[in-house]
Amino acid sequence: MNGIVDLTEVGNKSMASSRSLTTQCVFVVEDNTDLNKDLCEYLEMCGFAVIGCETGASFFRALKTKQPDAVILDIMLPDADGYDLAKYVRQNIDCGIMMLTSLSGMDHHLTGYKSGADVYLTKDSPLSVIEAALQPLLRRSSRADSDADEGADAAGMEAGWVLDLLNWTLVNPLGKSASLTATERTIIKLLIDANGAWLTRPEIVIALGKADTAENCRNLDTAIRRVRQKVLKEIGEELPVRTAYGRGYAFTSLGAVSGETENL
Repeated sequence: MNGIVDLTEVGNKSMASSRSLTTQCVFVVEDNTDLNKDLCEYLEMCGFAVIGCETGASFFRALKTKQPDAVILDIMLPDADGYDLAKYVRQNIDCGIMMLTSLSGMDHHLTGYKSGADVYLTKDSPLSVIEAALQPLLRRSSRADSDADEGADAAGMEAGWVLDLLNWTLVNPLGKSASLTATERTIIKLLIDANGAWLTRPEIVIALGKADTAENCRNLDTAIRRVRQKVLKEIGEELPVRTAYGRGYAFTSLGAVSGETENL
């Protein structure tokens, strides 16, 4: 797995910030023994209670003994389909779902999200990114266990950017907002949903319902440049979207989507 770090390099700051999560349980469902072991050891060092499962059958056995706060699912298991497991978890367990797989591409991303995944990452993601992507899922789980009041959503998003689909705005952690066009709203949603993963220009263009052409990719670059300028002007802060040659775009800050609807 590319991006694996030495487990002894987990910083004291990361360890301290995660220490309050020791009672939260993460299931790692991955049939690659080495990767399963690395993930479990890393997350345990970050303060989580972790149960490793290498098959669908072992996952269901584990459910009889423990309720997970989040589940990390591989898609291609020897005895189960990760998409089916995600659907089961979403229907029967109140917890976060992360898919961690070697299957990249927009079609696989969309299938994962439609199956119920909150996060879809590929296996070349660094362990630090995987742990960071778990944090908002576990915070949401903690809020569900506490009293659900009118300020719950705001409390869960206090440290990140929020895309408000209903009001067509992007709100920074300090509550300042910028208005978005329909195209900008869709682009930002795709990037936030990717949870730090890189999306190529063709992937974004196709998700926008356009053909993968050089002209449309240039138009995408122009649209992102304009929304960056707009956010800087209206909010006074840089939009946390990075670009890299040959890789595309990534949303590099904590982000969440509110006002989810079936059709944008």
